Amino acid sequence: MIYCPRGIYFLKSVDASDIVKDATNLCSLFSEIVEWVRPENIVQLVTDNAANYKKAGELLQARFNNIYWSPCAAHCLNLILKDLGSMHLIEDLAKKASKVTIFAYNHVYVLAWLRKRQGWKEIVRPRATWFATTFIPLKIVCEHKHDLQALITSKFYAYSKIAKTCKGKEAAVIILDLKFCNDCLTISKIAGPLIMLLRIVDSDEKPSLGYLYDGMYRARKAIKAMFRNVKRLYKLFTSIVKRRWDTQLRQGIHAAAYFLNPQFQYDKEEWWKMFGSSAPNLQKVAIRILSQTLSSSGCERNWSIFEQIHSKRRNHLEHQRLNNLVYVRYNLNLKDRYNYLFLNAMSQSIHCMFVEMSLKLLLHFLGFN
Repeated sequence: MIYCPRGIYFLKSVDASDIVKDATNLCSLFSEIVEWVRPENIVQLVTDNAANYKKAGELLQARFNNIYWSPCAAHCLNLILKDLGSMHLIEDLAKKASKVTIFAYNHVYVLAWLRKRQGWKEIVRPRATWFATTFIPLKIVCEHKHDLQALITSKFYAYSKIAKTCKGKEAAVIILDLKFCNDCLTISKIAGPLIMLLRIVDSDEKPSLGYLYDGMYRARKAIKAMFRNVKRLYKLFTSIVKRRWDTQLRQGIHAAAYFLNPQFQYDKEEWWKMFGSSAPNLQKVAIRILSQTLSSSGCERNWSIFEQIHSKRRNHLEHQRLNNLVYVRYNLNLKDRYNYLFLNAMSQSIHCMFVEMSLKLLLHFLGFN
């Protein structure tokens, strides 16, 4: 996958199953791609965080000193959430939230009653592949605690058969437990900044490299503030974030992107007036670095396209033809996605233009112009 100012493009797929564990062979494979794209056109290589990819990235940096290797930020943030989710307290809360979710969705009348409540949001069920979904149900259960408690204490529920079952009684105990609700609120506030950052780095709508450093700083600061800066309370959580950040995620290019991002240093217009025209080299460096992505998730999404094409009927296709089909299909999907984003952005700008015109006409009509 190639990430450039015009969007993401699928270049090619390679069957590397026999060399994937060898860093030297991986480096040779990456070098072929670099030579094909040309080294001067590349800023960084983003890969999985496994030790073999990290070593291959270091070898590639030694071979091409203008190219940086970076781990996939989305994967690292997922691992942070996984580590947090493995804590006994959070595991216990997640199990209880899961029981409440299953209870609500397995009983049609209960779910119908809840959906009639104003502002009700569906509870996301946890998935094994994305660890953020462990925390989202905690937040939603906490947000709707009054709805859930109103259900349990209502005549509708009290006289129902469900209330007399073991699962109904267990769900009622969990929902009416104030400590459970308060703990859900605390944990959702701890995970909130990390989940927000994960959404930013995992999105391909705009470059995200310039926001990682600040996002990680804000996440740790939010955790400390949650515990009123009492070290013995926040240390358990911040140490997990710091360990992954120090050992896997933090790179020099992240600090450079933070420093060059006008949003965190100066007013944007003032920054470009001061440094944009008088320092053309700095301008080029800033644009190249701040145009970078942080995630290799696009490559993982590629496998779903591969699986769709590699069906039982087509499993005898020669490898080159299969690669060509994946190339065409994936790039068509990317084109459709960017066309949608472009049209959406266009419609928003047109809407803003009409609002501005309407406001001017209104002011003129009222005699302010």
